[in-house]
Amino acid sequence: MGTPETLDSSLSTRLAAAGASADHETEAGIQRVRGWCLVLALVQTALYPGQFWYLAWGAMAALFLSWVWIRWALQPGSKTPTSFVGIVAMASDSIVVIMIMANLMTSSDDPVQLLPLALAVEAAVRWGRIGGVVGGIAGGLLLTGWSFGTHVRNDLEFSPGYACFRFGVVVLVASIVGNAVREMRQQRRAAEAVFQASRDLMITFALDGRVLSANPACEAVLGFTPEELESRDRSFLIEPEDGREAVALLTHTDGPQRVVRRVQHKDGHLVWIELDLVPDIQAGMVYAIGRDVSDRSRTESELRHRVDHDGLTGAWNRHALVAYLHRMLNRGYLPGLVFIDLDRFKEINDLHGHLMGDGVIIGLAERLADAAGHEGSVARYAGDEFCIVVDDPEDLEVIAERTRRAFEEPFDVNGQTLIVTGSVGSASSRSGDTPESLVHRADQAMYQVKKAARLAL
Repeated sequence: MGTPETLDSSLSTRLAAAGASADHETEAGIQRVRGWCLVLALVQTALYPGQFWYLAWGAMAALFLSWVWIRWALQPGSKTPTSFVGIVAMASDSIVVIMIMANLMTSSDDPVQLLPLALAVEAAVRWGRIGGVVGGIAGGLLLTGWSFGTHVRNDLEFSPGYACFRFGVVVLVASIVGNAVREMRQQRRAAEAVFQASRDLMITFALDGRVLSANPACEAVLGFTPEELESRDRSFLIEPEDGREAVALLTHTDGPQRVVRRVQHKDGHLVWIELDLVPDIQAGMVYAIGRDVSDRSRTESELRHRVDHDGLTGAWNRHALVAYLHRMLNRGYLPGLVFIDLDRFKEINDLHGHLMGDGVIIGLAERLADAAGHEGSVARYAGDEFCIVVDDPEDLEVIAERTRRAFEEPFDVNGQTLIVTGSVGSASSRSGDTPESLVHRADQAMYQVKKAARLAL
């Protein structure tokens, strides 16, 4: 783990890079608008060149050349600072606006008087509150100067009060836009700081599954860098064994939800991730916030195993057996049950000790698991009593016979050979059975076998 100084430096670097990327995106957005303005200006100039055609087309040439240069300066790999690009764009746009307004001074009502307001808004979008105030003042002065010149040139009465009102409107509008931009940028910086600094992985993907962004925590949790994830789709959040249900969870758009998924780490091992999925339908995105819960899931799995399994043999315990039978019977299935009881097990403990007895129990559980195969499940019902649940009753007799043969070979425990016998009974489910009634009938069948064996001696 890195030192605090290293982590702070890394976070500062990432935030600086994110801020530079945001500035670049803002400038690119302004450039797209400037492209449409260029098209409209060319059409306007072709239809109405004004008093001096060379001034009009000179402005168009300046606007076109600056547009081409800025497009080049914003290309990936360019080393031109975004701040310098903004200054050049603002300067060229100001010069172009002055040239256009100087060429259109025949009417005090010409819509060209709106261009200073457009300049002020451009400055506000680019530089926030400061840009709004400075751009508003500059735009207001430009509008006032053009209005005064137009009135004087055309021998019209100039109203200082009206000019001041329009000046104030330009400053007010630009300031409002600048403040709004400043607030949005502050919120974006705060969100970016959380995104970059969070130890929880954060991923944004489109509704079609494309990954749009990922934070650095993804590398710590999953081994993939943000760049590697951004070239993939949501399939890395889905294990092939999870099936369509997992895909449906990740495309769920009815509201926020929390799911736990198994995700394959870059090095191949599985990681348990708890994901909060928040869909944003209007934006067409889903936000995923996840944390590594592998240790918790492993602990919960171990606890569940301890609750449902016998600590000595690893087979189901009595609770798990009854619960499984209950589920089967409630769903309309009619399973079979094989009941096994060791003969004279107390004598083994008394003669050879409890460690030897435990060894016999463990060995028997292994043999019963082989006898059950894929058709049944083994449970330790009590001390020396076992059960095998047979899902398909047609397999009941086959498994019962395998179980009887499990006692044919002696048990080798700690280097000693013991001949162990057991009694085996079986029963099939009936309509209306409960787990207890099925176990009771299988137990009675086993008891009858044990009784018959004793009478035969």
